[in-house]
Amino acid sequence: MKPVLSKTFVAALLALPLYSAHAIADPAKQTPAYIQLQRPVLINADLWTDKPEILAANYGFENIIGVPGLLGADDLPRAIAAGAGVNLDWAQLDPIPPLRNLTSAAGVLGSAVAGFGATPQFADAMPIEVSWPLLPGSVSPDNIAITLNTGEIVTPQAAALNPNYDHNERHVIVVFGKFGNRLSPDAAGAIYPVVVSFVEGNSPLMAVGPEGPVSLTGLSAPSSNPYVAGPALVGAKLSRFSPAGDFPPPALSNAFPNDAYSLYGGNAQYRLRLFTSGGFSPDGVSGFLPTDFETFFRLHALDSGGNPIVLDKAGKVYDLGAGKIEIVGLAEVGAPAEGVPDRAYYAEDHDNYFDIVIKGDAAAVRLLQSVEIPTSGVAGYSDIYNPGGPGRTPQPNTTYTMPARPQAFPIAHSLDQPRTVSHASQSLAGYDLDSDLPVVFRLRAKDQPDILTSDSQWANQLVGGQSHELEQVAFANETDRAGVSPVLAYTSASGDRLYTLDPAEQAVLDQDPDWSLEGRAFGAFDRAWPGLDPVYRFYDKNTGRHIFTSDSHYDKRSQGADNLGIAWYAALFVPPPPAPPESSGGGAAGVLWLLGLGLIWRSRRFMAPRSAAG
Repeated sequence: MKPVLSKTFVAALLALPLYSAHAIADPAKQTPAYIQLQRPVLINADLWTDKPEILAANYGFENIIGVPGLLGADDLPRAIAAGAGVNLDWAQLDPIPPLRNLTSAAGVLGSAVAGFGATPQFADAMPIEVSWPLLPGSVSPDNIAITLNTGEIVTPQAAALNPNYDHNERHVIVVFGKFGNRLSPDAAGAIYPVVVSFVEGNSPLMAVGPEGPVSLTGLSAPSSNPYVAGPALVGAKLSRFSPAGDFPPPALSNAFPNDAYSLYGGNAQYRLRLFTSGGFSPDGVSGFLPTDFETFFRLHALDSGGNPIVLDKAGKVYDLGAGKIEIVGLAEVGAPAEGVPDRAYYAEDHDNYFDIVIKGDAAAVRLLQSVEIPTSGVAGYSDIYNPGGPGRTPQPNTTYTMPARPQAFPIAHSLDQPRTVSHASQSLAGYDLDSDLPVVFRLRAKDQPDILTSDSQWANQLVGGQSHELEQVAFANETDRAGVSPVLAYTSASGDRLYTLDPAEQAVLDQDPDWSLEGRAFGAFDRAWPGLDPVYRFYDKNTGRHIFTSDSHYDKRSQGADNLGIAWYAALFVPPPPAPPESSGGGAAGVLWLLGLGLIWRSRRFMAPRSAAG
């Protein structure tokens, strides 16, 4: 009997309500995942290099995206016929594992439900890794030109940020189309990509850097063949851990939460983020587990005496002379599991990022040098494949993608400079209509307290009715998970509005007849993780109202305002204003002061960048 997955897919594609303020004719562009992936939001996303570049653009695999009739375990023969890897042994389990754990092939409707805005059939895949995060909404197939060895230039049929969809990721475009075959490059009739370029298209593809969005038009990179060599590392960045932005759009939350804090709590002190040129899988189909560090990776360090040390065991404390260090496990795989996770059922996100979670002394962490993928050539280690690999039950006479080659990659230290960026469009028109967007709108009206909301429907009603104006898209709304506190909104009989994440204060307000609970306004943090800034709480004695702002000097600009301290921490999309001068001196001294302040702010943005654009 076929699973209900077929009904789910059909319902998701054909019976969806419109999510967007603007109707879209193509049904594949009406799915929640597609619309949510267009939202122009990045939260604490890594900058891998000083300038944007294509780190890799390698041919992924051939013919297995959009297999007609592939809806469940009974349809695995269709995946086999298309040349996909399969796990037929797991298909006999009761209950049957998810289809994604049984084959790397995807059904026709699967591409639409995953947010690609198209329904290709028997398509090839290619991930394109970029060193700066891509501006959602600017990703389109017509921005990409793929030159084949035959001289032909092809345009993909579909392009999306899926499966690299967390708001602190988004450096990878996955494209589907017809790019080649499985013949060896030296064989007659072999077809394969040789160069991938970003072209103008209908509008430019954009990335976001320290100064905001920039065009990527003109960038290009060579492409390698997965039937010759498997996936590889393209980045390894070591930083102090932060959960900021580590969450997906609601429509793509099957492997959520998978951040290090959700998996390991306070043991998540440092994050070695690995950036890969393709999906990593132990067999080409199934996903990695949080416990897989010892099977696929090891780290290299120099102790305080300059002696090489290999860190190859999770849970073992290594003394490097300057301090101690311990590998905790892997994150950015799937959600926490009770007991030992079962690979047959474990839901991994199958993207291009893995976090090696580390705890220990900062001086010891600074001694880490490189990360290694030993492969099965070293006893105790296993090979890594991309999603074109063989699976657990490879079929005869089928060519699968090759495993990764042994490799070591130098670690880039960002312990003192986070080198991340946050960005959100400052226009209401840039967002679809929904009640829980990943941003917080600040709405202002004369003689009324500001409204902070993540509800774009309400924001549009207030602005459209001309009762309020949008002052700014202020900061991020974090989805509830470990470490995130819901900020509740209360209104008073006197016309005040109060936002608080303090459970004790919420309990008091709930019992106070002068205050009414409005509900959850957004999610924020009660501690200062990297990539976050404080939002302060003031009380204006002149108006009898509370003010919530990132301006720590609001009381100096507004007479009669008392600083009540930090209300919460969030990733800001708009920088706080500079501190006011100590005196009102003018003339040349005032001009020089302003000039110096501008230089200081420009430097600060480079060290820990954030940006916003209208």
